[in-house]
Amino acid sequence: MPRAPFAWNCYRHRSLPVSAQRLINVFAETQPAGAKSQVILLPTPGLDFFAEAGTGPIRGMLEMAGALYVVSEVAVYRVSAEGIATYLGEIEGGGPVSMAENGAQVLIVVPDSGKGYIVTSTSVTLITDEDFPAASSCTYIDGYFVVSEANAGAFHLSALDDGLTWNGDVAEAERSPDNLVRAVRVGSVLWLFGEFTTEIWSNQGAADFPFLQVSGAFVERGCAARDSVDHRLGTVFWLGDDRVIYRSDNFQPQRISNHAIEQEIGGYAVVSDAIGSIYEQEGHTFYVLTFPSQGNTWVYDAKEGMWHERESEGYGTWRCAHVVNYAGAALGADTEDGRIYRINPTLSTEDGDKVIRVATGIAWHSENKRVFFSRFSAEFERGASGYASGDSANIDGDVFLTSSNDGGRTWSAERWRKLGFQGQYRGRVEWRRNGSAREKVFRLQWSDPVRTALIAVNVDAESGQH
Repeated sequence: MPRAPFAWNCYRHRSLPVSAQRLINVFAETQPAGAKSQVILLPTPGLDFFAEAGTGPIRGMLEMAGALYVVSEVAVYRVSAEGIATYLGEIEGGGPVSMAENGAQVLIVVPDSGKGYIVTSTSVTLITDEDFPAASSCTYIDGYFVVSEANAGAFHLSALDDGLTWNGDVAEAERSPDNLVRAVRVGSVLWLFGEFTTEIWSNQGAADFPFLQVSGAFVERGCAARDSVDHRLGTVFWLGDDRVIYRSDNFQPQRISNHAIEQEIGGYAVVSDAIGSIYEQEGHTFYVLTFPSQGNTWVYDAKEGMWHERESEGYGTWRCAHVVNYAGAALGADTEDGRIYRINPTLSTEDGDKVIRVATGIAWHSENKRVFFSRFSAEFERGASGYASGDSANIDGDVFLTSSNDGGRTWSAERWRKLGFQGQYRGRVEWRRNGSAREKVFRLQWSDPVRTALIAVNVDAESGQH
């Protein structure tokens, strides 16, 4: 009985007969040689309530000195590792904010107005220094807060270790005349993303202005969405001005999106509001890219080099556009209110809400001959309950199979099966008499509150003569 390479990536091509692969709320993980399957599909983590910071929505989060600083609508909170939120003050309203910290101060920039605020453990103060520009983003490097100036190619430095004082120290990213979109520290250097190009600068200790452009470090690719930029462990991720998703490879862009995802993004009416965040969990580094106007969340697993989608019930996107690692856990902030969650891989619900998981596989065919599909078998591993607490052991999960004979354009009726009860750790689910076609795509869907991994798929099929 052949082992089917069912699905491992998001690659739903515009021409569906090429590929209709799609993973929603499941992601692929490769296994070592000798494992039962080369690739298994794991459920995306659930969400466990951690804290509530105001009424939301949450516009940004940043850790400093063991505390989490959160912007919730116009209010700023300090959240402890125990999930206790303390109100500190208010800033101006708007969309997502840019945040940076120096160990004692958090700088918050509101790009919608260009205003800046300094937050300490007890207060919020508007920056009134006349040398502070209308800012579009901020970062921190080598003792300086750095802000990009809105609608200009300039960036400005604060006084050393003091975000309230600005001395008119300014420079131009001048290799290209485009406006700066985002300034961000990546490792020991400063990346200055423009609309169409990117420059990399470093602190070389010059007396008049300490930063100079790194020789030869010029990227002929810009940024289409200011808030898509995030970095981890010396690598920066962003949405390029060509609507391709990149990560840095030293000082050069490395394309990580595939043609199918690029076709999707290319058709979006709005991409400038995309929000990118990174978190690490169980050896995986996930870059989460949400397009609020389009209702899509794409997630890149940097360990595996593969993509999946996330979608929360009733949201369209995944409800956590802003994610951070804090207090030994990955945290996600709700896009609609003030809730902050632990991103918990042992749960299969989101703060009690069900999660619908979909895996659409590859197309089965045999040189354009008619193929007869006698049996489709899916092997699941079912762990402990995916609820946070108060669970019943008698949770009987369901899964249904649909199939398509036209590359994923239309689908058959749903054929339901039981996954078994919690504690029945291995479950094989079968569908017989699956018809015939010259090509067939199978799709599995489930919303089991028990943590359920898809270990393997087997298909019994026989090719006809014509």
